[in-house]
Amino acid sequence: MRFKKGIILAAGKGTRLSPATKVTVKPLLPLYDKPLLYYALSNLIKAGVREVLFISQKKDIPEFRKLFGSGKQLGMKFSYTFQKKQVGIPDAVNIAKKFINKKPFVLALADNLFVGKSFTSTLKKVQSLKDGAAVLAVKTRYPHKSAVIEYDREKNIKSIIEKPKKPKSNLTIPGLYFYDKDSISIVKDLKPSKRKELEIVDVHQSYLRNKLLKVFTLKKDVKWFDAGDAEEMLEASNYINKYQIKEKKLFGSIEMDSYLNGWITKKQLRILINQMPDSKYKEKLSSLA
Repeated sequence: MRFKKGIILAAGKGTRLSPATKVTVKPLLPLYDKPLLYYALSNLIKAGVREVLFISQKKDIPEFRKLFGSGKQLGMKFSYTFQKKQVGIPDAVNIAKKFINKKPFVLALADNLFVGKSFTSTLKKVQSLKDGAAVLAVKTRYPHKSAVIEYDREKNIKSIIEKPKKPKSNLTIPGLYFYDKDSISIVKDLKPSKRKELEIVDVHQSYLRNKLLKVFTLKKDVKWFDAGDAEEMLEASNYINKYQIKEKKLFGSIEMDSYLNGWITKKQLRILINQMPDSKYKEKLSSLA
């Protein structure tokens, strides 16, 4: 397994979700039966990542610690830091330089969800990558909202364009990126865009120019949500509710995911469950443990 470290960027102010975010930060808002942040952590657990750095606003670190602690209870290791100023997604690499320690890592955005059986198998394929970087690709009805991938006739990546007015494909890059240590020097040399921010698409393009970017397209059964506003959070909540009923299992349960990975025993899982207050989430988890 190549990517053993993970970073969750959760420093957004969530202004599009105001007034809800006046009382708590967006990643801690509930998305159906658990905090939004659970799903980003679940993504990393499914990828086999056990060491995670949470990047938040400084004032939110105590709340993040209260929610997740040291990670030991999940057979993991958590650390926490903050972003001083919001200057773009690639800034997470600058902030996490010591944590990365020249090792390959996964960068996850706190508001991205991937729901579907084949998602885990795709992550395993990414983990088999020997060098360079990787991104996921997903077909969407609204490609103009994200970075769009264009292929040539031989299925080689021709271009990656951020939020094009006239997209040349419906394949976009969601917020889960796989980088090596070269990303540190790439980000260091980045210049702010017209938005006065560092752009993650520029990191992708740097790897692409050096023929070191691999794209893994998600299968049709995987539904992607970028839960940046109330409408998308509601849609994702309803989808997860139906998914859990249909599959008769919890989705985005960090306790269950860690247990299924063999990182904690059934006894340890039951201890975690017994420590929870009475809730529907506890009931569902208890029935599966």
